[in-house]
Amino acid sequence: MNESVPAHGGLEELRAVVAGEVLVDGDAGYADAGRVMTKLGRPRVVVRCVETADVVAALRYAEGQDLPIAVRSGGHHAAGLGTNDGGVVIDVRGLDDVQVLPDDVVRVGTGATWGEVAERLGKRGLAISSGDTASVGVGGLMAGGGIGWMVRKHGLAIDNVVSAEVVTADGAVRRVDAATEPELFWGLRGAAGGLGVVTSYDLAAVHQPTVYFGTLLYPWTQAEQVLDGWAAYAPDAPEGLTSSLQLAPTMMADGQVPVAIQVCTTDLDLLDPLRNVGSLITEKVAEVPYADVFVDMTMPAEWRPRIRNGFYNAWPDDLSRKLLDVRPRIPGLAMEIRALGGAYGAMPADGTAFAHRDARFLVNSVLMGSPEQQGPQQRADFDALWRTLQPDGAYLNFLSDPTDADLDSCYPKEHRARLAALKQTVDPGHVFRSALTVPPRPEWTGGRHHLMRWAMRSRR
Repeated sequence: MNESVPAHGGLEELRAVVAGEVLVDGDAGYADAGRVMTKLGRPRVVVRCVETADVVAALRYAEGQDLPIAVRSGGHHAAGLGTNDGGVVIDVRGLDDVQVLPDDVVRVGTGATWGEVAERLGKRGLAISSGDTASVGVGGLMAGGGIGWMVRKHGLAIDNVVSAEVVTADGAVRRVDAATEPELFWGLRGAAGGLGVVTSYDLAAVHQPTVYFGTLLYPWTQAEQVLDGWAAYAPDAPEGLTSSLQLAPTMMADGQVPVAIQVCTTDLDLLDPLRNVGSLITEKVAEVPYADVFVDMTMPAEWRPRIRNGFYNAWPDDLSRKLLDVRPRIPGLAMEIRALGGAYGAMPADGTAFAHRDARFLVNSVLMGSPEQQGPQQRADFDALWRTLQPDGAYLNFLSDPTDADLDSCYPKEHRARLAALKQTVDPGHVFRSALTVPPRPEWTGGRHHLMRWAMRSRR
């Protein structure tokens, strides 16, 4: 425990020991510090950490003041988990170092963004299978698993973790790996947000300076044929091909936007079966630096996208028709279907806290716009769609309005029981809590009683 902050120390004591900034309402930069992509929070204090000791000090301050905690890296989670009202936000964006260690292991601070990481590693011909959006933070993506453009060749981002540094609820700084605290290492790979503040990961990089990346377009009139043909090939294709099928909202171009298959591959010949799933309109695929596959994502400040998703272990016979039939009724609905399999499924189901290794597809849906633009009927139709789809699980990173049922979908029974036991060991007071974190005992349902003081003292 960092004794430089008294157990009941105030704001000035916190400022005296934190190397980064400590912001409160009225300070320059406070409003921006409390904002994430989908939520404007009003925390009591934001601690912008630039070293691990700042995280420890922020935790100790929150204990003394009996305040809830949010941890923020890139701020992209659609549920707004990176901010809060009236609590402490631990902002790790200053922990953004990227160091190449021996044997192509890369130590990455959780405040770095994946675009920055890819760009820096690309100069050395290295890459890490991780996400698809440049401004997403390392910590946020890793907390849920990390599905990216090389997921079928190199697995999830968490599958490449060699070790991690994490600050747990008692203020201890722990370096964990397969041999040192292996159970916590297991939990951090898929449930990190409920177990502590990860400050850095060591990840195994691969030599992949360039990839073939781009899009194949087909007429909307052949949407069902293209979707079924892609689904029959994509999850069993050679591991060198990762692809997704995208259905744009009907509010764009009167609904006649072409069906798009986006691809990332190491071998152009792997695209041949896709070229024949429909009447190919155009193919724009080029060899690019791996860093170029990461897109910049911005949206109007007033937008609050509604996001739900589901894993499927097989493609149901009627799923294509269900997805296509609902599209005209929900004009702001965008869908992306990602093919899995390959290296993603090579990890045993119990190898990490992320569970869904039998999944062959991830269907992600986004109701775009502001609440006013969406309207109550669109939101009702969107929710009704997901009541009919019956997926085999859910991906933690793509949920805007999580429920208890979603937590069960993210963590099946065996994983949830194991996480509850681990949580009881490292965070018995449920300090790190949200609708998407497993509580320390099965009978707890995530009530709002703040138990941080008890948790911290119980670990001294």
